[in-house]
Amino acid sequence: MQIKRHDWPRALATQSTKQLTAVLNEMTTRWTITPVQLPQTGLGMLQLRDSAFNDPYFLGEIPLASAWVSIRTEDQQEYQGAAQLMDDDQDKIEALAVCDAILAYQLPGWQALYQLVEIGMAALTQEQQLRKAMLAKTRVDFALLNATEQDDD
Repeated sequence: MQIKRHDWPRALATQSTKQLTAVLNEMTTRWTITPVQLPQTGLGMLQLRDSAFNDPYFLGEIPLASAWVSIRTEDQQEYQGAAQLMDDDQDKIEALAVCDAILAYQLPGWQALYQLVEIGMAALTQEQQLRKAMLAKTRVDFALLNATEQDDD
């Protein structure tokens, strides 16, 4: 199964920053990595729309980090990558942006990163299945509640 690009940051975010930087340090020793835009971490406002009147309202703040980098390889080719994540770890978001460029352009060593993406997606899938199982256990059949109320009369 081919994992889509928009899922890469989420899957790689399951790995520790230390593990990501260790893998990247092996690959990028002869490359020059520069930010296209300075990495940013902070809070973002989550805006939704009212279903009745379609008026905007703010649900609250979420942590948000973004990075956009350029990689220049030893043969002077330039590649760009970017990432956004609901997190506040600047080192991790920079690493994810570099990973995005490496995976998108299949630069040398991209297979090692893609294995981490697959491991991360497996962990996310397992977590999602666990959440679905917990949700199924808490399901309430309101039709049965109504039937017991009628029996009491």
